[in-house]
Amino acid sequence: MHGPTVSEVARHRMRRVSVRVLASFFALVLSGVTGYVIDARADGPVHVPFERLEHLGLRVKETEEAIEKTIVSKSLGLKFYGYLEGSYTQNFNNPSNRINQLRIFDVNSNEFRPNLAQLVLEREAKSDGSGLDRLGGKVKFNAGRDSDFIGGMNLSDWADFQEVYAQYIVPVGAGLDIKLGQVNSLVGYEVVESPYNGNYSRSWLFGLGQPFTTRGVRGTYAFDKHVSLSVGVIAFINSARANTRYDPLTEAALTISPSDRVTLVLYNLLGQRPGAVGTPGGMLVQVGGYLSLHLTDRASAIIESYYANQANSSTISPAGNARWNGVAGYLIYDMTKEWGIRVRSELYEDAGGFTTCEGTTAYQPRANVCFGATSTTSAPPVGQTLWEVTTTLQYKPFKSLTTRLEYRYDKSNQHVFQIGERAATYQPTLSLDVIYLF
Repeated sequence: MHGPTVSEVARHRMRRVSVRVLASFFALVLSGVTGYVIDARADGPVHVPFERLEHLGLRVKETEEAIEKTIVSKSLGLKFYGYLEGSYTQNFNNPSNRINQLRIFDVNSNEFRPNLAQLVLEREAKSDGSGLDRLGGKVKFNAGRDSDFIGGMNLSDWADFQEVYAQYIVPVGAGLDIKLGQVNSLVGYEVVESPYNGNYSRSWLFGLGQPFTTRGVRGTYAFDKHVSLSVGVIAFINSARANTRYDPLTEAALTISPSDRVTLVLYNLLGQRPGAVGTPGGMLVQVGGYLSLHLTDRASAIIESYYANQANSSTISPAGNARWNGVAGYLIYDMTKEWGIRVRSELYEDAGGFTTCEGTTAYQPRANVCFGATSTTSAPPVGQTLWEVTTTLQYKPFKSLTTRLEYRYDKSNQHVFQIGERAATYQPTLSLDVIYLF
């Protein structure tokens, strides 16, 4: 094996010298010190105390290390980003247990919630270049109240690895994108990360009836710029229903984009799943999709619908089948770069009483709770039809800061909500959400 050439060694030394020179320059500017400098107001050089020179040396070293780290991260193709989120929700029913019934992450009633601090380290794989260029991966770490319910690789009630996967783009055709590990699910329009949803609160379609993340292997292939297909073989899924069994499932999503303004996604989830306590569980079949329309440069409309059925999993259905289905519509309109409004309306049916009212009033996570639940037991299962309307006013004073004021009204044909200490069929809330992206 040949060693580096003379020219390569010279270039390497020049880069290191350039880094040191650049670091010294910035440190000098930041510190305001140049050792012996010429001051127009003085007769000669101005003496700088030794303590300031020592401080200058430390600043030069720190700046040099920071610049070198930046160069290394860029050469490796690494990106570091994330967000901080906190919220307050006022429940006008004033439930005595201080829980917003049938909510997913916005569960705290009349109190502040430190939702999440998310940190992401990512290397994006490329479809061309060397074998190293085709290699990528992601590590997504969460800390905060939401992390417990997301259900990734839980470290504690307040810490969680939501996504951890390796990625490689196989040089087949346009490139077959393979991901191995834990990734966000293909199923559904909404996602776990709050900043990437139009509304602060999550829909029931997402929160109660769809998986959050999946663990296994997934392949994605883009046939052209209009059509792509993703297929995953899953050993484990995380969703609103706790699952300690590793049953194999498959998920798939077909994306069709005939133009930049129209996107259609069709998805499915298929496999064995555990049922309610006292049932054997059975085959889950979930099929659905969503249509996204960019009406103008400022307005978009989305509609999503799906149907799901799981055999031998309900304790109240005469045939034992657990069925849930729904439809949701979204309207997104940006009045200016700073101000926008997002409206969502949905209808959700849980005919088998399988997906709703599964939570308890224990400190964590308090999600999917109905009237009648205790700290150790959930409310009795009940078949119900839910609908809600959510209006969110968004204000972004600058690119990295998002604030949202949201009013939501929930309604059920059963007494699953709570006013004070009594049952109710409705629930109005007002939330203030603040997100800082970095």
